[in-house]
Amino acid sequence: MEEIKTRVSAKFSVREISFREGVLTFEISDQDIKKPFKELYRELDSIGYIPTAQRSDIGIRLRIFPRPQLRTQKSRVPLILLMVTLVTIFVDGYIRTTGIQSSLGMGPITLEKLLRDLSLYTIAIIGIIGIHEMGHKIFSKIDKIDSSPPYFIPGVPGLIPTFGAVIFQKGPIVNRDDLFDTGVSGPVTGFIASIVVLFFAFNEATWITVEEARKLISSGEIGVLPSPLIFEVANQILGKPGFVPVFPLIGFAAWLGMVVTSLNLLPIWQLDGGRIFRSITGPKTHSILSYATIGLLILTGYIPLALLLLLFMRNPVEFAILDNVSPLSLWRKLSIAGIIAMISVTFVVLPGSLLSPQLGM
Repeated sequence: MEEIKTRVSAKFSVREISFREGVLTFEISDQDIKKPFKELYRELDSIGYIPTAQRSDIGIRLRIFPRPQLRTQKSRVPLILLMVTLVTIFVDGYIRTTGIQSSLGMGPITLEKLLRDLSLYTIAIIGIIGIHEMGHKIFSKIDKIDSSPPYFIPGVPGLIPTFGAVIFQKGPIVNRDDLFDTGVSGPVTGFIASIVVLFFAFNEATWITVEEARKLISSGEIGVLPSPLIFEVANQILGKPGFVPVFPLIGFAAWLGMVVTSLNLLPIWQLDGGRIFRSITGPKTHSILSYATIGLLILTGYIPLALLLLLFMRNPVEFAILDNVSPLSLWRKLSIAGIIAMISVTFVVLPGSLLSPQLGM
């Protein structure tokens, strides 16, 4: 106990030390505690304790708790789920494969071509999701937050190749900077991976005239998906004037990667965007943002997702931050503008929704 008092006194101006409800409590002067608190957390964590910080009537109140002991054991479940997810993506790609080569006068697809397209499709989707999750993992490591390996979630072939992946956080979030970092790291790295896949998709695309595209769409031989703005930007850079790209399977992988990025960045607590926007807002403001976003999802065609998120929001879980005093750093606040820009260029309004534009050529 004396060691804890010595460590706290070395970093803060202590006004009072007491036991409140059996918890060692320090009343300290109001000051910038972000850096010394994080240092204190790492020191106390090494000896089995965790500090918390809250504002009080006379300044800042530090409370010291025993660190909960977490049971860790190796599991083969992540590897098994990865294998199953690879299968569902591969089968989904096979179901989506059509006779487009014949429609374009290229003859029937060969087994070699089919296997190549399916392999690229599988690698692209698992790569986008895997890089997204590794972004979370790397930043958690940087911020000294323990986390599990990614658990991939198999999809329903023909409907959606995978439902993504999740990483379970084992350690506490120290401050709002860490909360922001753990939220933003996955979508940003996944977005970069999706851009790489998008450029590859344009390179693999078959280019046909607008008139040919209209005929194939009318006959139902090719389908049209609403394009996120970043597809239009890529088309301006990589496209051919007067021609329309017909993407192979990997084009759908790029499209899906962009859509997942935009949805993950929305300010709903179950999503990565929930962490990002909660780091800069209070509980009430964040709740208003969440419900407003649910309304947007309904208007833009994501009704099943909106209802699922709404169901989870009935029992919201507040993000527990140890340092509940220090604000989000300035550069992270400014980067919120970049997050909004990412949502703007990747979000897709689904066909048939109240806000959907008329698709066609």
